[in-house]
Amino acid sequence: MLKIKIKIKSFIWILPLIGGLLTLRAIFTPAAYYFESSGHLIFWMWGWYDRLGIWDYGMAKGFIYDPLILNIGIICTVLIIVGASIFIVNSISAAFIFRKGNRFTKIVLWVWFLCGILLIIAPIFWMAMVQIFPPFSPIPVGSDPPLNFWSVFFPAWAVIAPIITGALSCGTIILFKIIIVKSYKKANRKI
Repeated sequence: MLKIKIKIKSFIWILPLIGGLLTLRAIFTPAAYYFESSGHLIFWMWGWYDRLGIWDYGMAKGFIYDPLILNIGIICTVLIIVGASIFIVNSISAAFIFRKGNRFTKIVLWVWFLCGILLIIAPIFWMAMVQIFPPFSPIPVGSDPPLNFWSVFFPAWAVIAPIITGALSCGTIILFKIIIVKSYKKANRKI
């Protein structure tokens, strides 16, 4: 049983690494989308949109015109990129720490925890801001009752992946702490 715990502890860095890689990949995917038979509207967190024949507006591609949502989206995207990059670098350094036979330090766990919280908060903040200040008006014309952003659009991978990564990170730390505390208590009972 102790060998299984040692194996789990020595490979626990893989979850944040996978999460960081998935999150970096997700930045290039849409954050919100709307499809209907006449066309689509796809929206990226960093402000790019692609519209084709939706709501009788025709085809358009480009950055949104609302500077508030554009700036909030860019800031949230940068925070997600920084958090995911720190995950990747920290996970690789943790792998080298275990390869040398050393233990994790508390700093590694705190960095994973704080980056996980950052990756959860940034997309949720962006989702709240596009709900409060919708970048596309009207959404759609003549709706009764008036629709808000998330009643029309669906969240996509760019907002889902960072939340999953943050949850994986926090879950990894909880799992690691449970394994460490149980093995520490067991070792102290034998003495």
